[in-house]
Amino acid sequence: MMNEALKRIMENKNWNEDETVSAFADFVKENYPEIWNQAGQSIGNLEAEDLDFFSSAFEVNSVRRKGSGGKGETWVGMIVAYDGTRDMMQRQRDTAIEAAEVNLGQALRYGIRQGEKTIGIGRVVKENGEWIVKSADDSLLYKESETDGKTPQWVIAINNGAAHICLLKDDNRSPKRAFMVKRKWLFIGNTQEKFLNEGALPPMTLECSFGAADVELQMLRPITFKAEMETAWKPAGSDEPDENQLVALDIDPDYGLGWVDDEILPRVTQLFSPDQFIANFMPSVDLAEVFDYHMENRKMLSSGRDFGPLFAISGTVDYIDHAGKENLYTEGGFKHSITLTSNSLRREDANANLWIDVSRYLVEKQHAFQVKKADGWKDYASGSRLWVIVRSRTWQGTDGSININLDAKGVYAMPLRSIVAKVAPADANDVSHTDNF
Repeated sequence: MMNEALKRIMENKNWNEDETVSAFADFVKENYPEIWNQAGQSIGNLEAEDLDFFSSAFEVNSVRRKGSGGKGETWVGMIVAYDGTRDMMQRQRDTAIEAAEVNLGQALRYGIRQGEKTIGIGRVVKENGEWIVKSADDSLLYKESETDGKTPQWVIAINNGAAHICLLKDDNRSPKRAFMVKRKWLFIGNTQEKFLNEGALPPMTLECSFGAADVELQMLRPITFKAEMETAWKPAGSDEPDENQLVALDIDPDYGLGWVDDEILPRVTQLFSPDQFIANFMPSVDLAEVFDYHMENRKMLSSGRDFGPLFAISGTVDYIDHAGKENLYTEGGFKHSITLTSNSLRREDANANLWIDVSRYLVEKQHAFQVKKADGWKDYASGSRLWVIVRSRTWQGTDGSININLDAKGVYAMPLRSIVAKVAPADANDVSHTDNF
């Protein structure tokens, strides 16, 4: 039961094993009462998956969270990129939905396979204010009273909400949590005490989970928040150097420079101009050197695919795809595109440009296709100059050639170098992609 996270806590806090287990039990009981009750109010009954996740959260929190503003040191700086949301349970949940919608009876009887493991499925109904789990033979497995009209995190809707199922724990009697979301941002800054004296640290991932994963952080604005620093997870046996990341389970951000004294506010305000901030603190690459930079810094996956680091590029917009194309694998459900060019790129080829994929999330939530002018946000036109934070990857063409692909993680149009579109883009409100829905 004492995994590596709990052993680290025991050592750092100078506790014995009994004290560590007792404090961990209090943490689970307070923060995850639903699962605590499912486990019979015993740490020893936690499923291995839950034990690992909760002990990680316990380590981050140093026993327990306090206050809505999160826990840890106060950090100041700027969020410059959004690196996506990942649901750690999505694969299991999607497999269960597919199996249940094809043949519910068979799914209830045989469950689903995940690697070498079989995961049971229960049928869920709501009766008289209780959520009830039943087996394939309709016998009662578990029930839980409804709380504040909320649907429990273990309930999975199928057939567009007409019915519900759940994943079962190893005992095949109690349900397991079906949603475990983590959201990642790229943050540049330092603690409030050190920023003005020491400047910004190298870019770090800010990993948000639980309540913090629901918060829409605003990019490219001065931000203040609380979070704890930890060493980022890496695969066992990896020879990659350790990297620090910030972790928040709860986050209550504040925007602006209220923490700066008046006498130095003008200088700090200039530093926090997004184009200056990116240029000063974010690794940037000339458009003509992007492919070489990717190949020098990429990481290879076991599948044979690769991915590069997050870095900044700057160029002039050639083309903007406002309508986008439906894409289930892009956050927001649609993938848009822009192309960038520069003098250095066109010295090699007069028509050269780089194609960049932009998610609907960045377009709708983070103003990726707009520039901030004195009278508000305006659509920008071709010819505008941008900073774009990207992650690179390569793909092989049918002729065997290796091609670069860039995924935008943050887009900033420079106000003094951007052209406001005279009219709304012709395809901005195009609904043809909805197939007359």
